[in-house]
Amino acid sequence: MNSGERVLTSGALAPLEWDGAPSELQSLGPAFRARTYLIDRALRRLRPGRLLDIGCGRGFVTVIAARHARRVVAVDVAPDAVAQTRELLRAHPDARVMVADVLGGDGGRVDADLAEPFDAVVLSEVLEHLEDDCAALRTCHRLLRPGGSLVLTVPGNPRLWTRWDDLAGHRRRYTRSELTTRLVSAGFRVRELVNWGFPLTGWLSIRGARIRSRRLDTQASGGEVPGVLRALLPALSGLFYVAARVEPCFSFLDRGAGYVVVAESAESLLGFEPS
Repeated sequence: MNSGERVLTSGALAPLEWDGAPSELQSLGPAFRARTYLIDRALRRLRPGRLLDIGCGRGFVTVIAARHARRVVAVDVAPDAVAQTRELLRAHPDARVMVADVLGGDGGRVDADLAEPFDAVVLSEVLEHLEDDCAALRTCHRLLRPGGSLVLTVPGNPRLWTRWDDLAGHRRRYTRSELTTRLVSAGFRVRELVNWGFPLTGWLSIRGARIRSRRLDTQASGGEVPGVLRALLPALSGLFYVAARVEPCFSFLDRGAGYVVVAESAESLLGFEPS
């Protein structure tokens, strides 16, 4: 167990729709803006022909990724999530959204859309939920063509753990070294690793997580977000976007709330030796 690992208990936790998939309001928040700015930047550079989004949730990240791919396949284990993502991707000329447990063992690879290797795989805020994260990274490696790219986002810094991590079903928050070691062991070369969130969006996202978890624990009226904040979020969204563009300059300090990684698939896991 790494320093950020948590064992999930059977205690009564407030249920989160689709195991913590971000709500409409969270998609306006600082964490989402910081992560998706970096995802968008990476995929604009990669311009993949075929892209797979694993654990697409409500489809907010998928829509951003789909701007840069000729063909998009999105999968999730929740039928409701798949239905919403399918609706959001209606305008894309070549998109397929399906229920599939790609990381759970069956791989869904009997489906023709998953049989051909991908140029890019997006795995956003999924890895921290999985018991065997190393096996999931190896599966991503197998799904990619040689030289294909994994675009990965995870929460960082175990010291930032909050009750919200428990409620969302997180098993761990990663350190930079833990994340790099797992990727290299799975057959990836890390091309870019950005620590997002310092000095503003990470602090705001952790504050927001604490507020949401307290409200869920106390069954506060009005849901997980206070009414005043609910009204302000759309107006503040532009500020979060500006912060997201500036904060990567401070990534070297490693004081943010999460990581966005671009990693390249080695030609084969067979005989791969981490450098």
